[in-house]
Amino acid sequence: MRKKQLILLLLIPASLCLNAQRDPRAEPYLQALSEQFNMEEGYLIRMNYIREDVMRGSSSEGEGRIWMKGTKYKMAVDEYVLHFDGEKLYSHNAEAEEVYISVPDPGDPAYLQAVPIRIIKACQQDFKYQLIGERPFRGKDRIEIQLYPLDPSGPYSMLKIFLNPQSLKLEAFLLKHKEGIEYTMLLEEIKGRQQLDEAMFRFNPEEYPNTDIIELID
Repeated sequence: MRKKQLILLLLIPASLCLNAQRDPRAEPYLQALSEQFNMEEGYLIRMNYIREDVMRGSSSEGEGRIWMKGTKYKMAVDEYVLHFDGEKLYSHNAEAEEVYISVPDPGDPAYLQAVPIRIIKACQQDFKYQLIGERPFRGKDRIEIQLYPLDPSGPYSMLKIFLNPQSLKLEAFLLKHKEGIEYTMLLEEIKGRQQLDEAMFRFNPEEYPNTDIIELID
């Protein structure tokens, strides 16, 4: 379940920042972030992640990959794989041999975590934000921007984005869960111009004949 929470993220303390507004100093950086990704282009993203339980003082690490084109994506983290074809979200646990099928609601705060590109492309629309500025992050100087969801009813309270100060390329982000869990995603490689088969964005039951399919669709 913890790893499932992680990848439902790939991709946000409202209570600690109720007075946060839209900082105009952050807008050029957010615009540069948005322009890094073309909705018509395919991408492969390789990343390392760190999951920290602040309350219990424990942590875990791992690797993941994301194939993405527009709102569609496939995300693999350890034994969990998510497929999103633009409408249905397939949450596959290969170890448990289960796949849950749901339809994310664009009007629900959780939609942001279900569709990672939405955070990148619509952060100026869906978040309050503040430019923290250049500061050390994991041994390197990075530009930090903090974002707080306009709708505080979702599971995440704050998102930190870290950009390279020279290229303004996205280097990492940190997601804070309201239950005291922090997810840090370190982007190791972003490759554009990928030829991605549309079929990869859907779960194929023929490849996993022993998997139980559970539909969470009204």
